[in-house]
Parts: sequence; C-alpha cells; structure tokens
Amino acid sequence: MNDTWNEICYELKSCIFNNALEKEYEEAFVNCMRLLGWKKSKKEISTQNVIQVGHEKKYADVVALQDGIEQFVIEIKRPGHVLQPEDEKQLFSYMRLLKHQVPIGIYVGDDIRIYYDDVSTQQYPECVCSIEIVEDNPIGSQFVELFSRDNFRLQHLVEFCKKQKARLDEQNQIQAEVQKILSDEKGSIFKELLKEKYTHSGYSLEWADAVLEQITLNVSPSVRNQSIEVTSKILGVSTGDRKNRDRTRYSILGGKPLPKNRFVLEVVRLFVKNNPKTYHEYVGILNPLRQDSFGTIERLSKANEPRYFMAEEDRLQSLDGVIFVVCTQWGISNIAPVIQFANEQGYNVIPFNSDK
Repeated sequence: MNDTWNEICYELKSCIFNNALEKEYEEAFVNCMRLLGWKKSKKEISTQNVIQVGHEKKYADVVALQDGIEQFVIEIKRPGHVLQPEDEKQLFSYMRLLKHQVPIGIYVGDDIRIYYDDVSTQQYPECVCSIEIVEDNPIGSQFVELFSRDNFRLQHLVEFCKKQKARLDEQNQIQAEVQKILSDEKGSIFKELLKEKYTHSGYSLEWADAVLEQITLNVSPSVRNQSIEVTSKILGVSTGDRKNRDRTRYSILGGKPLPKNRFVLEVVRLFVKNNPKTYHEYVGILNPLRQDSFGTIERLSKANEPRYFMAEEDRLQSLDGVIFVVCTQWGISNIAPVIQFANEQGYNVIPFNSDK
C-alpha cells in the first residue's frame, strides 16, 4: 500500500512543483487512479462526465464507476488554488446530481480531501479526511486501501466516513465544552458544582456560600495537555492583576528561553527549515494551532503590523515561493497547542518561569 501511495505522491508532486495547469493535474490524477487499478478501457473512469441539469449541461472532472454505476466523483483544482466554498458546493452538486447519487466526493488540490454526504442530516456534505500529499503518509496508505479497485466496496468507504465524522463531531463537542468553560470568567460552573458537593455532604447553602464568597476561580487551558486547570486565590487578589500575569518563557532544543511570541516564531522557523512544503500545506498544518481569525501564519502581502513579525529577517518562504510571516499575538491562553506541536516534532520544549 505504501509503495502505491508513494507513486501517487511522485505523480502529483511533480505537478505541484511545476505549478501545472488544471488539465495537466487532472491527467496526473487519472494516472493515479490507474495506479489504483481503475481502467479507462473498462469505462471505470469517466473524465468530463456530463451531468444534465434541466436544459444545462455541467461537467464533473472525474467520475469512478463500477459495473456502470457511479461510485464517487472527483473535483480537481490546479496546484496553488485556494479552496473556496464555491468549489465545495460545486463538488456537492455533482455528488447529488449524478444519475446515481453518490455519498462520496473527493477534492484534489494541494492536498486530497474526502467528503461524505450523510443525506439523513439534510446538511451539506462534510470533509471527513484531509490527506497531505507526502511520501510514507499512513493516511495516504489508508486512502490506497479504501480506493483500490480490487478492494473497493462503497459500503466499506461509507463506514469509514461515518467513523471519521463521529470522531470529528466528538472533537467539536469537546472543543465547544472547553470554550464554554473558558468563557466562564468568574468560575460560576465550578462554584455551582462545589456548592452541590457541600450540600450533599450535609452543609447548609449559607455555609457553602460563605466559603465560595471568599475565593476566586481562574480557569485556563493546561499547558501540558490542553485540559482544564482550575486555580483558586484568596478573594481580593484579582486574576487580571498585572503582577500576576504569566511570564513563562520557553526554550527549544536546549536554546535560550524565549518570550511566547518569539518561541512560536522559532518553532515555525525550525519546522519550515526541516519540512519544505507549499504555503497551502503550511496553512493546513500550522493555522489549526490557533483557532481565530489571525491564524499562526499569513501571507506577507495580507499581514498587518504589529500583529505579525514583519521584519525581513523574520519572514519565511514556502516551497512554492510564497513569503509569509508568523503571528505575534500569543499568551498563556493559546500557547498550549504550539507547545504540544513542538514536542511532537522532537523539539524538547522546556518552560522557564521568570516570576520566581
């Protein structure tokens, strides 16, 4: 499976590196389908497949068929194309307008994305898997297993998508709950739980209130595992007091301790140095580390000072020539994902508490 995936990477990476035209990229992916065992001679691959919509004709880039019945549809955009909602909607319309409506759609650009249409939800299809086009990618090997012609079973693919969707839904629920807890600045949720514990233990409500009125709860993400930490302080010491601001610095690979924003810059710089990729690939890997409108990185042409490191020596460049910069806005509330990412890369992050 891994050898086949690596051949697919070789085919597609050549197009990405040479910034191929969309038609050339489509031909390359058709060759990839042949590597997976799908045959044009047996009419298992249909390119520019005609879809009749009223009096209008539309053309799906590639449709895979089994015994003359459509199994999945593929939308292909040239390398460097930034995926837009309109691109997804176009793929979704093809999935639903084919003679035999298909639950699986594939988007091919700088990465490969699998979409699943759960018609029972009455919602748009969802991306359940994004696969980076790099050699020896274990998810790529799974892609080969799922889409190889000899092994292909649509029901197996649907079951895979359902499991992926369930995992994503669970993660979204977890993140929603985390945000709910983090937005409770006064710690009301935890105070109510403590009050319930005290009353169940036989204490009066007045007693519980007397205890809880004397403490303030500060809720923040845990640096180590992104779970929720609750710390208490004697009433009268404001959690927003400047003298209590977190001043932890971090070093990587035994280097000097750095402020949080410089630490993030060095993590990104080191990752870029060791992992040459296109800008779109970097966006897919690095921007999820920061869930807001800034993102971890941004194109130099779109970035604004002072929210990004704009100095010439701090700028970075992707494999496809895009110059980009790193966000400067980092604190204890959003640094945890970067720390975890850095440790996953083997950068050996060490915190230094400068308050002591």
